[in-house]
Amino acid sequence: MEQRSQILEKIQEIFRTELKDNTLVINDNSSTNNVENWDSMNNLLLISAIESEYNISFPIDIIFSAKNVGDLCDYILSQQKI
Repeated sequence: MEQRSQILEKIQEIFRTELKDNTLVINDNSSTNNVENWDSMNNLLLISAIESEYNISFPIDIIFSAKNVGDLCDYILSQQKI
């Protein structure tokens, strides 16, 4: 099972790829409010890429209720324990 810091590193790489910004640094508090180009369209790409990386599916309620990267990490961690 991956540690939270490893998940965050992988998610950061996904964000860098999908948002085409190799200098982007994210943390648990990163959100659509403070990450440039993280809009609704890119959110679909980001979620899809994270789902592919972790072989999981985010339920629609998680997608709409997640407020930041930390919420996405929490869900990934919860799925690793199953």
